[in-house]
Amino acid sequence: MRKFAIVATIGLFVGLATGVGLGQSSTETDVRKIHEVYYQYFADGQADLIAKRIYHPNRMSFGADGVTISAGQDDVEAGFRRATETLAAQGYDHSELPNPTICTPNPGTTIVSGMFRRYRRDGSVLAELGQTYIYGQTDDGWKIHATIAHGPETVVGCVEE
Repeated sequence: MRKFAIVATIGLFVGLATGVGLGQSSTETDVRKIHEVYYQYFADGQADLIAKRIYHPNRMSFGADGVTISAGQDDVEAGFRRATETLAAQGYDHSELPNPTICTPNPGTTIVSGMFRRYRRDGSVLAELGQTYIYGQTDDGWKIHATIAHGPETVVGCVEE
């Protein structure tokens, strides 16, 4: 009976550990899908959908000049409208984040980081940039709460020991 209890206890811990691991994997897959939708909205110039479905209305953007905080959904939309219009004038077509680092430090937070490329309509590379997106779980699902601009060689993520 004691051996059964030990085996059952070990089985329980393995099951819990697997469930946590699978939960993180599922979360990372869900966030990756949302991120792909975001890139499609951006490519299509749909600033309204980016502001409504992808970003938290009080997003923080950390850049070389410091941090800016959006004053609400209209502010987020206006910023993305300016960005997509500026890029369209340069022949922008789409962006790709080929090998992102994605990690989930806790059940309500996921980090997506890496180098992304912006392409022109003719297929040439417009830019290679680095960006980190901090997603947070909300009542409306996963939203980007903060972004950090950085060089394409930099990756921000979780360290697993």
